[in-house]
Amino acid sequence: MAALAFAAVLSGPDSDAESVANHSVTAADGTDTKTGGELEFTISFTESAGDPSAISYEAKLTNSSGTTQSSAVSPSSGDLSNGGSATLKVTAPTTTGKYTLTVTWTEKLGDDTLTYTDSVRIGVHEPITLSMTLENTGSVSISTNVYFYVDGTMIEDSSTSLSIAPGKSQTLTYGYYDSDLSSGKHTYYVASADGSTVVSGEKTFYYNQDDSNWQSYLMALIVIILIIVFIWIYRKPVKNYGKPKARR
Repeated sequence: MAALAFAAVLSGPDSDAESVANHSVTAADGTDTKTGGELEFTISFTESAGDPSAISYEAKLTNSSGTTQSSAVSPSSGDLSNGGSATLKVTAPTTTGKYTLTVTWTEKLGDDTLTYTDSVRIGVHEPITLSMTLENTGSVSISTNVYFYVDGTMIEDSSTSLSIAPGKSQTLTYGYYDSDLSSGKHTYYVASADGSTVVSGEKTFYYNQDDSNWQSYLMALIVIILIIVFIWIYRKPVKNYGKPKARR
């Protein structure tokens, strides 16, 4: 759980009131997600120096150029009571990159209107496409919900409706991202929610491993070497007949 908290002590220019504001933005489950994915944040505000007459906030998501992403934060504004909190849902854009979630607070304390700003960096990444084609070889239609499992663990938001008539097939796809995924080889399959019924075979994908297809590269290299050897051994000898004779 990632948290960003601030405490500010401010005095208004026309008031003897002193503000001691504590405001925070806390990520429910990290600050990285896939394109189109969702992140959840809890924001909170507490004024310890008095009782504000109003506390409000505005939230927005901007890209690295400072452009606000439309409808990316919900709710994008609201009011809080002193010591209160709210939940923000951030929908990641369809373009990868670094983004910034900015929450601007406005507090009315006595005759003063005070503002504070919190910001959190968010990373949006390209997901790994998992694909599985399922065929109904029986005589009864299949209609159920299934999930993708990666390394034996069910991916909760991968629920897919499966509906296959006898003799037909259906291809399921899912965009997978896990910020804690280790480099190397991983496996996936499709099964029921409780994992008791596996409806597909097992497939493999590689993450952050450039030599994932080293077997293919090795075979291609061997073929090239064999071709070169074959040409060298069986090439036709070149005969030197000398200069052509001049015609009489």
